[in-house]
Amino acid sequence: MLKTKSTTYKVPQKGSLDRMTGHRIVLTGGGTGGHIYPALSVAEHLKDRPDVEAILYIGAIGHPEEKLARENGLEFVGIKVSGLPRKLSPKLLTWPFEMVAAIMRAKAVLEAFKPTAVLGTGGYASAPPLAAAGLLGIPTAVHEPDAHPGLVNRLLGRKAKLISLGMQGAAGRMSTKLGQIAFNGNPVRGSFLTPMQRDAAAAIMGLRPDLKTVLVTGGSQGAKALNEAVVAALPQLLELEPHIQIVHQCGDKNLNDVKERLAPGLEGSPRYHLRAYFDDLSIAYAVADLAVTRAGAMTVAELAVTGTPAVFVPYPFAAQDHQTHNARYMESQKAATMIMQEDLTGQTIYNQICALVLDDARLNEMRKRMRELGKPDAASTLAEQVLQLSAEYQSNNGAQR
Repeated sequence: MLKTKSTTYKVPQKGSLDRMTGHRIVLTGGGTGGHIYPALSVAEHLKDRPDVEAILYIGAIGHPEEKLARENGLEFVGIKVSGLPRKLSPKLLTWPFEMVAAIMRAKAVLEAFKPTAVLGTGGYASAPPLAAAGLLGIPTAVHEPDAHPGLVNRLLGRKAKLISLGMQGAAGRMSTKLGQIAFNGNPVRGSFLTPMQRDAAAAIMGLRPDLKTVLVTGGSQGAKALNEAVVAALPQLLELEPHIQIVHQCGDKNLNDVKERLAPGLEGSPRYHLRAYFDDLSIAYAVADLAVTRAGAMTVAELAVTGTPAVFVPYPFAAQDHQTHNARYMESQKAATMIMQEDLTGQTIYNQICALVLDDARLNEMRKRMRELGKPDAASTLAEQVLQLSAEYQSNNGAQR
């Protein structure tokens, strides 16, 4: 058994790789949900496979991937690693040494675990395991969720056996010398692939199934700028004819602020439903006719597989402004519209929502375009591709012996 500070897991006995028929898969990626959830969605498909012997998640110590991996029943090893500093600072002098140490730590973990393939889903946490796999000759795959690829995937994807793209817009920005590039789409969790019926979802949420429903969400933490604009637009929105209803997920830390900003009489309105957080956002999507959201990769993927038209308000401070690239791509496909945060006001959000919910033909066309962009088989496809890399590695490894 290999024991670490984070976990304990089984290691093959010396020489057993010659006899091994089971796959041993390492998943790595972290920092944001857009990098973590694709790996967890692939894990859903791997865990029940009888030919998968073991799965290990490697990420940054104390970051969200540790909590989420454990909650999903995955063994986890944490590595001390941080991202490349973007500004001149003393950290620039020490960061290279920290990264080398992280790669050596990852190499030790891989040597003990003996993986047959490594899948990285982005973020700086995935750099040490992917680099270590390259040193050991273990095949790697990288999945790029965004339309504008991140630095780690661009660099380490060059030596990957497989580059998986979540959005077609990234195709011209990624290259590999050793393998292939596949447009798989972004893997999403199973609850989004088998959505609840609209009437049932409306009943759970206390909504009227006959009214058009606008879902406003800034993600699990909420989005202050989006909250303020929607609250400013609410009096006008609730006067629209025919009537609409609004579900507003504002984030735990923003709940009291939103309540204080509401116009008198709006809190408790039967057509305005304020929520701090959703345990399962797929229920809200099942009843939503339009979503007003940020443009993270996983949000885009979930909207696409559920066929939910959107007004995107990209987070302007995301790494390499990838949310703006995501939103622009979806807008170019006529599946969504976009408002830049610098242009976001109560009036602009009202204008966008009003223009869409009162135009059934346009909304239906956007819904159709969204579904065409959705990739419901993304997780299972990527899982199979990783297992193929694993099988080829085992075959070649056995042949060398």
